[in-house]
Amino acid sequence: MTEIRKHKRLDGADISRLIEPENGRGHDAAGSGNSPSAPAVPVKRTNIPMVIMIFVMLVFGFIVLYSVSGPDAYGKYQDSAYFLRKQVVFTLLGLAGCFAASFFPIKIFKLKGFMLLTYGMSFVLAVITLAFGSGAQEHGATRWISIGGFQFQTSEVIKVALILAFAGYRSMIDGMHRNGKLKAKTKSRQALMDTTFDFLIPVVAAVAVDLVIVLQPHVSCFIIIGIVIFMCALSSEIPLRSWVMGTAILVIAAIVFALAAFMLAPSDKRDSFMKNYAHVFKRFEIFNADESGTDENTTITEDDTRQVDNAFNALGSGGMWGVGLGNSRSKYNYVSEAQNDYIFSIYVEETGFVGGVVLIMLYLVMLVMCLNVIWRADGIYMRTIATGCTTLIFIEVFLNMAVELQVIPSTGVTLPFVSYGGTAQIFLLLAYGLIMAVSRSGTRPAAPKKDQRKR
Repeated sequence: MTEIRKHKRLDGADISRLIEPENGRGHDAAGSGNSPSAPAVPVKRTNIPMVIMIFVMLVFGFIVLYSVSGPDAYGKYQDSAYFLRKQVVFTLLGLAGCFAASFFPIKIFKLKGFMLLTYGMSFVLAVITLAFGSGAQEHGATRWISIGGFQFQTSEVIKVALILAFAGYRSMIDGMHRNGKLKAKTKSRQALMDTTFDFLIPVVAAVAVDLVIVLQPHVSCFIIIGIVIFMCALSSEIPLRSWVMGTAILVIAAIVFALAAFMLAPSDKRDSFMKNYAHVFKRFEIFNADESGTDENTTITEDDTRQVDNAFNALGSGGMWGVGLGNSRSKYNYVSEAQNDYIFSIYVEETGFVGGVVLIMLYLVMLVMCLNVIWRADGIYMRTIATGCTTLIFIEVFLNMAVELQVIPSTGVTLPFVSYGGTAQIFLLLAYGLIMAVSRSGTRPAAPKKDQRKR
């Protein structure tokens, strides 16, 4: 009777402790589940809405890609479905990585060895691409390396790897703080130590890789990585004092380094260095050129602005409902390689303002799902991964659409899950899989609803 009276006094929290083991995956020993006050036991479940959303986006992308790329594919390969078939293969590889990542125990990535591996791989790939990469003549930057006849874009690998490395480092440092392993004898030394370990080491390490990338020169990737790492740092609970002190130190160091490099480098080396970025400056000139391209103060011609002008004209010629799927005129070599950077313009020409809004809404729904994962992420590591991968996907969406709307100069960034591209498709899907992995096993359980029934 004593035991019975004790159990009668158990409240909801006590019952939860009885039926839920430490790993959070317990079950009711009685199997009845009739206790109305007992909170739901958290169970690892795949985020089905996110799975449905990615399949919707991929199918949507296939339709758009086939409609846009047909003439160019037939002209080059006598096969109007050439780009679509290759994209399906890339997508299947990406989906395999996506779902493998979503079911893999994501906390294993927190191991120190894995953190060092991902960062080391990022730095080595950036250096190898700088030294031996291809693509400078055609695209203005060395972005690809070939292994065994397979060519891939290393920057896509680096983006995801740096997110994992940054998250792993910040989680490790947070653990050291909580265990009292980073203690100094004075407040000033403590502030410097915190700034060094919390801010300077991870940021400088990421900047080192980013500087190698901008030397390729791959400016758009440099910008994307900078934004992604900034958002990772914001989400990883770096103290404000470390932000202020660390930023001041980095700015001073950057100014000193830039002045020293400018003063010590021979003039011919400086000229050669600037020539590597001629395509970047030209894109700014094209962006600032007037519509005719015949301004006396610029060397930009109508031929230089043809691609941007035709893409913008295609964007506006669709009207409200578009000219019809497959009926674009601009894709017939008025906009070269329409399946890549300017696919959004051709799509809007065919589907009109309504079609453009539909695609934007699909991206917004996906963004809300990803933001919900970030909001519920449990701990620095999970939150940083979810934030970094979400930023990576949607900063590319923003940059691509902003270019085609002539809000910013051309960047060469493709539209995620829609544009043609092998390495980009695979690793963007992998990034999405990491977000689903956080959703599945790295989020806080939803708070139980209060029982409002009258007793």
